[in-house]
Amino acid sequence: MRTLRAALPYTPLLLVIGLLAWPSDRCLTTRAVEALTGGSRAGVMPMASDASQPEAEPVQTPDEAFTRTNRPGSVDLDAEYDLADLSIPREQIHTLLPRDAIPSLTDPALESVSEGADWLEPDDRVIDVTVLNESVAVPLRVLTYHEIANLTVAGRPVAATYCPLCDSVTLVSRELDIGTADEPETITLDFGVSGALYNSNVLMYDRQTKSLWSQLGLIGVSGPHAGRTLEHLPVRVVSFERFGQTHPKGWVVSRDTGHERPYEGAGYAGYFATDDLLVDVQGVSQLRDDLPRKTLGLGVLHDGAAWFITADALDDGYTLHTPAGPVIARRTGSGDQTGVEVLALAEGVVTSQTFYYAWASFFPETEVVLE
Repeated sequence: MRTLRAALPYTPLLLVIGLLAWPSDRCLTTRAVEALTGGSRAGVMPMASDASQPEAEPVQTPDEAFTRTNRPGSVDLDAEYDLADLSIPREQIHTLLPRDAIPSLTDPALESVSEGADWLEPDDRVIDVTVLNESVAVPLRVLTYHEIANLTVAGRPVAATYCPLCDSVTLVSRELDIGTADEPETITLDFGVSGALYNSNVLMYDRQTKSLWSQLGLIGVSGPHAGRTLEHLPVRVVSFERFGQTHPKGWVVSRDTGHERPYEGAGYAGYFATDDLLVDVQGVSQLRDDLPRKTLGLGVLHDGAAWFITADALDDGYTLHTPAGPVIARRTGSGDQTGVEVLALAEGVVTSQTFYYAWASFFPETEVVLE
């Protein structure tokens, strides 16, 4: 172990058209939307042809030109969500799809590890959600098409979240304290996919209040819960084989989700293979140029200080010393099945698997660990 002291169903979109065939103007095609939403366009306005352009609103910024994507028929933020106390720039929110066009999963069907082995490959990446003595594997090949799984594990409401555009994974408690010292009260949130992006990262919303939440920003960004944070559990992305070895009596989120999706595919392979992004990200041109944008790693945040440790630096084990205590993590898998697994986490520190560009867009002063 070595030590250091010191965020369209977008996947079906890329599955159908492929990044290499993706127009430089990044238009969203009719076929792409249909693939993403399982054949239903879910209220998306018809387009004249696959060459139709999304509406784009140029926004001039101090260091670069930014174009906001606002696709016809996509979510109406004002109508669908509570935007009071919005804490992110409204002009930098992209709207690509209707609300819930990417359907989150709530209490999905579970199956045994042996049943999961009938359709999952040994090296398939899964999110290991372990609470007390119960473990559930959430396959990324499923979550690619749903982005959020609202689960209850060992009696605890949690959400496993994934944004394919950032290869970002977070694991959070769905319980939020809204009471006072005299009158304690806790509510359980149920998360959905908003149809909007900020910093190329999914904006989630809770169905209880229609507040917006940033997956990689790790915070509520509008509505009654603006500025609130959820408890984050250590992120663990491992191979299905390792999950089965570690938790032979564990459970696996089934591919029988009630939605028709090509779960056997690898929808973002083309996107992962280049540095091109689907939408503009403010400040991305200011990122360091010696590190590819889509370098995978571990984002670490504590009390405003941020670190990004590349998967190569994590290797078989790495310890980052934060003011709150050590974070111990390692790389899992290889190639396009690479993940990160947090083995120990100090209290008050939150972690996410993520691409470099996405993490640094949220936390520009992040310290990058290369070795």
